[in-house]
Amino acid sequence: MSGTVLVLTEDGDTQAMHVARALARRGAETVILDPGWFRGPARLSVVLTPSGTARRLLLTRQRHVDLDRLASVWFRRPDDPAADVAVQPNGFVSDVWDTLDCPAVPASRAVVQRAQRKLYQLSAAGRSGFELPSTLISTDHDELLDFYLAHKGQVVTRVLDRPWAVTERPPLDVVPPLTSADGRPLPMVAQARVPRRMALRVIVTGSWVFAAEIHSPMDARRLRPHVLPEEVTGRCHGLMARLGLSFATIDLTLTPEGRYVFLEVNPAGGFLLIEEATGMPITEALCDLLLPRPDDHR
Repeated sequence: MSGTVLVLTEDGDTQAMHVARALARRGAETVILDPGWFRGPARLSVVLTPSGTARRLLLTRQRHVDLDRLASVWFRRPDDPAADVAVQPNGFVSDVWDTLDCPAVPASRAVVQRAQRKLYQLSAAGRSGFELPSTLISTDHDELLDFYLAHKGQVVTRVLDRPWAVTERPPLDVVPPLTSADGRPLPMVAQARVPRRMALRVIVTGSWVFAAEIHSPMDARRLRPHVLPEEVTGRCHGLMARLGLSFATIDLTLTPEGRYVFLEVNPAGGFLLIEEATGMPITEALCDLLLPRPDDHR
């Protein structure tokens, strides 16, 4: 089997490099590209004929890549937050990614970006049959305070669409609302704490569903396989279909009463430590998406 797989991610992504080695064993070449390199040595060119046929070429220090002959593209972490206008979501580089004529994992960039939105994924999870924590998303400080008091302070909060969590805060009545650089209030997500027997990470890769118990996120010895009830597996498949994703991690809480409560879905979620600790063949299932076997008719 041969072919070229393009992976868009940050430099030094160990999971991308691990998957690249697995693809190499199948005879495939993997090009791992940090979008930030377009501020340095990487170059893109597109030639359009009068009939509209396009030829797309990626040039790096090591190679020239014909983007019209890719086996697939993995949008693992495809955006460069420090980029100038040329590589911003509506820029030239993004336009090239959005017009590639090859399978995209976990989906096209537009679908991935939509699936990452907190309100959208919570709504999709609820429609898929998952129980949700009581949740408020708001820029209104009074609403946040009312929510805090209604749940007797047993809430978890964070800034919406920010990479950090605000999980340990003083009471909201003594904390001013967070604001952006131009003074606008930032939307906050507040969720009621859910009693937990254990945390679960579910990795959905095509038709495969792998679940792991996370008894301690800092200790691989305390990561164990978990058998999901059939109805919960069905909810995971239903959620992925609603979001339009072929790969993602889903974080759940298992309550002491045995209820599975949805927390979050992440199209760029981590899986390598879980695979190493449990032996579940997650990488091979992901490779099947990126470079399907000739006899794979799933």
